[in-house]
Amino acid sequence: MSDIDNKKIRKRVSDELNVRVKEFGKAVQDINRYFKFLGLGTAVWCPEKIHAANIGGLEAESYVGYSRVEGKWGLNIRTIERDHETRAFVGQRVYTIESSGNMELVVNALRKIPELLVSIDSLIDRQIKVLEEAGDFEKLRDAGNLA
Repeated sequence: MSDIDNKKIRKRVSDELNVRVKEFGKAVQDINRYFKFLGLGTAVWCPEKIHAANIGGLEAESYVGYSRVEGKWGLNIRTIERDHETRAFVGQRVYTIESSGNMELVVNALRKIPELLVSIDSLIDRQIKVLEEAGDFEKLRDAGNLA
Protein backbone atom coordinates (compact mmCIF):
# COMPACT_ATOMS: atom_id res chain seq x y z
CA MET A 1 0.00 0.00 0.00
CA SER A 2 1.20 3.51 -0.80
CA ASP A 3 2.18 6.04 1.86
CA ILE A 4 0.60 8.78 -0.21
CA ASP A 5 -2.82 9.98 0.86
CA ASN A 6 -5.05 12.99 0.27
CA LYS A 7 -3.75 14.82 3.34
CA LYS A 8 -0.10 14.51 2.24
CA ILE A 9 -0.94 15.64 -1.29
CA ARG A 10 -2.84 18.71 0.00
CA LYS A 11 0.08 19.60 2.26
CA ARG A 12 2.60 19.29 -0.58
CA VAL A 13 0.44 21.43 -2.86
CA SER A 14 0.07 24.07 -0.14
CA ASP A 15 3.61 24.05 1.26
CA GLU A 16 5.70 23.28 -1.80
CA LEU A 17 3.92 23.78 -5.09
CA ASN A 18 1.78 26.87 -4.50
CA VAL A 19 4.71 28.84 -3.04
CA ARG A 20 6.80 28.12 -6.12
CA VAL A 21 3.91 28.83 -8.50
CA LYS A 22 3.34 32.22 -6.84
CA GLU A 23 7.05 33.14 -7.11
CA PHE A 24 7.14 31.94 -10.70
CA GLY A 25 4.03 33.98 -11.54
CA LYS A 26 5.67 37.13 -10.19
CA ALA A 27 8.76 36.48 -12.32
CA VAL A 28 6.58 36.00 -15.43
CA GLN A 29 4.75 39.27 -14.68
CA ASP A 30 8.07 41.12 -14.29
CA ILE A 31 9.38 39.77 -17.60
CA ASN A 32 6.10 40.51 -19.39
CA ARG A 33 6.05 44.07 -18.03
CA TYR A 34 9.08 44.84 -20.20
CA PHE A 35 7.26 43.62 -23.29
CA LYS A 36 4.01 45.42 -22.41
CA PHE A 37 5.79 48.78 -22.49
CA LEU A 38 8.13 48.04 -25.40
CA GLY A 39 6.10 50.20 -27.78
CA LEU A 40 7.12 48.38 -30.96
CA GLY A 41 3.59 48.02 -32.33
CA THR A 42 4.46 45.11 -34.65
CA ALA A 43 4.07 41.42 -33.85
CA VAL A 44 7.23 39.31 -33.76
CA TRP A 45 7.26 35.55 -33.18
CA CYS A 46 10.20 33.32 -32.31
CA PRO A 47 10.45 30.91 -35.26
CA GLU A 48 11.24 27.84 -33.15
CA LYS A 49 8.36 26.07 -31.45
CA ILE A 50 8.35 25.88 -27.68
CA HIS A 51 6.06 22.87 -27.40
CA ALA A 52 4.45 20.22 -29.57
CA ALA A 53 1.73 17.70 -28.79
CA ASN A 54 -0.46 15.24 -30.63
CA ILE A 55 -3.96 15.46 -29.23
CA GLY A 56 -6.56 13.13 -30.68
CA GLY A 57 -5.47 13.41 -34.29
CA LEU A 58 -4.48 17.06 -34.05
CA GLU A 59 -0.90 18.29 -33.92
CA ALA A 60 -0.53 21.37 -31.75
CA GLU A 61 2.61 23.49 -31.99
CA SER A 62 3.17 26.47 -29.70
CA TYR A 63 5.35 29.53 -30.21
CA VAL A 64 6.28 32.55 -28.09
CA GLY A 65 6.17 36.06 -29.38
CA TYR A 66 5.47 39.73 -28.89
CA SER A 67 1.98 40.56 -30.14
CA ARG A 68 -1.33 42.12 -29.24
CA VAL A 69 -4.13 40.20 -27.55
CA GLU A 70 -7.41 41.94 -26.77
CA GLY A 71 -5.86 45.32 -27.55
CA LYS A 72 -2.85 44.89 -25.26
CA TRP A 73 0.73 44.27 -26.35
CA GLY A 74 2.89 41.81 -24.48
CA LEU A 75 4.50 38.41 -24.37
CA ASN A 76 2.09 35.84 -25.79
CA ILE A 77 1.84 32.21 -26.79
CA ARG A 78 0.37 31.12 -30.13
CA THR A 79 -0.78 27.53 -30.57
CA ILE A 80 -1.42 26.34 -34.11
CA GLU A 81 -3.44 23.17 -34.59
CA ARG A 82 -3.16 21.02 -37.72
CA ASP A 83 -4.68 17.74 -38.81
CA HIS A 84 -2.21 14.96 -38.03
CA GLU A 85 -2.54 13.21 -41.39
CA THR A 86 -3.04 16.05 -43.88
CA ARG A 87 -1.27 18.85 -41.94
CA ALA A 88 -4.25 21.03 -42.89
CA PHE A 89 -4.73 24.09 -40.69
CA VAL A 90 -7.48 23.53 -38.11
CA GLY A 91 -7.20 26.51 -35.79
CA GLN A 92 -5.07 28.95 -33.87
CA ARG A 93 -5.19 30.37 -30.36
CA VAL A 94 -3.19 33.33 -29.10
CA TYR A 95 -3.18 34.05 -25.38
CA THR A 96 -1.09 35.92 -22.84
CA ILE A 97 1.79 34.12 -21.23
CA GLU A 98 0.36 35.05 -17.84
CA SER A 99 -2.94 33.30 -18.59
CA SER A 100 -1.32 29.99 -19.51
CA GLY A 101 -1.82 27.33 -16.87
CA ASN A 102 0.77 25.07 -18.47
CA MET A 103 4.01 25.59 -16.51
CA GLU A 104 6.09 23.56 -18.97
CA LEU A 105 4.89 25.73 -21.84
CA VAL A 106 5.67 28.95 -19.96
CA VAL A 107 9.13 27.77 -18.89
CA ASN A 108 9.92 26.79 -22.49
CA ALA A 109 8.65 30.19 -23.66
CA LEU A 110 10.87 32.05 -21.20
CA ARG A 111 13.88 30.05 -22.36
CA LYS A 112 13.27 31.40 -25.89
CA ILE A 113 13.27 35.07 -24.82
CA PRO A 114 16.90 35.66 -25.92
CA GLU A 115 16.02 34.39 -29.41
CA LEU A 116 12.87 36.49 -29.46
CA LEU A 117 14.93 39.57 -28.59
CA VAL A 118 17.23 38.83 -31.55
CA SER A 119 14.15 38.59 -33.81
CA ILE A 120 12.84 41.90 -32.46
CA ASP A 121 16.21 43.56 -33.01
CA SER A 122 16.28 42.27 -36.60
CA LEU A 123 12.79 43.65 -37.21
CA ILE A 124 13.86 47.06 -35.91
CA ASP A 125 16.85 47.00 -38.31
CA ARG A 126 14.57 46.11 -41.25
CA GLN A 127 12.06 48.84 -40.40
CA ILE A 128 14.81 51.47 -40.07
CA LYS A 129 16.25 50.39 -43.43
CA VAL A 130 12.84 50.67 -45.14
CA LEU A 131 12.38 54.15 -43.73
CA GLU A 132 15.89 55.20 -44.77
CA GLU A 133 15.31 53.87 -48.29
CA ALA A 134 12.00 55.72 -48.48
CA GLY A 135 14.07 58.90 -48.54
CA ASP A 136 12.39 62.27 -48.42
CA PHE A 137 9.13 61.95 -46.48
CA GLU A 138 7.88 65.25 -47.96
CA LYS A 139 8.05 63.73 -51.46
CA LEU A 140 6.14 60.69 -50.22
CA ARG A 141 3.54 62.96 -48.67
CA ASP A 142 3.23 64.95 -51.90
CA ALA A 143 2.94 61.74 -53.96
CA GLY A 144 -0.05 60.79 -51.84
CA ASN A 145 -1.80 64.09 -52.54
CA LEU A 146 -4.29 63.24 -55.26
CA ALA A 147 -6.05 66.61 -55.38
